[in-house]
Amino acid sequence: MEVTFTRFVHALRSAELPVSPAETLDGFEVIEQIGIRDPTLLENALALALAKSREEKARFAQCFERFFHQLAFQQPAKKTMLREVDSGELERVVLAADDPTLSAVVHEILQREGSALAWRVQTEAERLHVADMQNLREKSRFIDALGAALGTDALGVLIASDSAEVEPFKPPLRYLRQYIQEQVRAYADAQYQIHVDASGKRALLDAALKGNLSHLPPDYFHEVDRVVRKLADRLAQQHRRRRRRTHRGMLDIKHTIRDNVAYDGALFKLRWRQKRVEKSTVYIVCDVSNSVASIARFLLLFLHGLTDVLPQVRAFAFSSALGEITDQFKDQGVERAVEEAMFDWGKGTTDYGRAMVDLRELIHEKVNHRSTLIFLGDARGNYFDPRVDVFKHLSRRAKQVFWLNPETRDQWPDGDSDM
Repeated sequence: MEVTFTRFVHALRSAELPVSPAETLDGFEVIEQIGIRDPTLLENALALALAKSREEKARFAQCFERFFHQLAFQQPAKKTMLREVDSGELERVVLAADDPTLSAVVHEILQREGSALAWRVQTEAERLHVADMQNLREKSRFIDALGAALGTDALGVLIASDSAEVEPFKPPLRYLRQYIQEQVRAYADAQYQIHVDASGKRALLDAALKGNLSHLPPDYFHEVDRVVRKLADRLAQQHRRRRRRTHRGMLDIKHTIRDNVAYDGALFKLRWRQKRVEKSTVYIVCDVSNSVASIARFLLLFLHGLTDVLPQVRAFAFSSALGEITDQFKDQGVERAVEEAMFDWGKGTTDYGRAMVDLRELIHEKVNHRSTLIFLGDARGNYFDPRVDVFKHLSRRAKQVFWLNPETRDQWPDGDSDM
């Protein structure tokens, strides 16, 4: 049970439940007190010890259901596919494959012994170290290895043989191989959710975040929003404003004690610290036309989460005309502000030249050597003059400039791209 519960804790962490080592020890104590005979009591007791919020309790219930209930061969084989075949004769033909495991598996399928099949699959899965699965590629290898361990390769050889004795049984043998493969794949999917991706969405999110966000289905926006906020919070915690020593301000206790060790703790030398405040501004300029609207959404969400790190952020949106949306983010909340920015400024034919002129009028006097400019867009301006001179002028005044383009470099020379 110690090994099983440790794996369960790993599954909870994969489901983004932050179970600490101390809470894991509490879980062990719960199991010692109530035992494992009553599954409902066990689930409720562990939920009290390991899940805090309502959302965590919901995820705990889903993970408990997946982890502790029978996952293999939940769907029995269809009798209609095997009704015209004598079970004894079919088992005798399978024996010719000289694979004891395959013979046992086929017997259990024909006798509809689901529990025995589930136990066999679980035993083989542990031998193949299913808990070490880390990604989709390893899941594919696990499916192939588990299928082979249950005899699918031997079934394939049997089906491909030219034996006259096997020929009448090839249709049911093909069905049995397909059935085993489907059940193995379903079991592997469940194990992947338990050990790697509890939500079932991480693989798609990883692929989208590494590739083209515009290919992400709208149903996944809320999940990406959550990931973006989590990433921004983590980054904000790691990059707080640096402090510097000074002759006045807040007493630096650590360095004061260290410098006065030679005086037996008498505070002859005082050390001070002070927040280092840099009056800098980050200007975000987002193309919110249809081609890049989804990516602009995630960038705005991300930067909104970094307001604790970045001293001042001013955000602008455009498709043709450009306007500032900073106040919308302050007054309305990030979700509504993003949607309104898309609606208000995402209309019209994309014109980067007009947007550059509008931007210069709004920020020209404010941009200086502490400013950072971040542009997000595919730079496809429908053959209008892109006003590179305005962009160059603003770039020379700023400390640094970033242009985030969702298109790859090989696409930049094509069509109406201004890159």
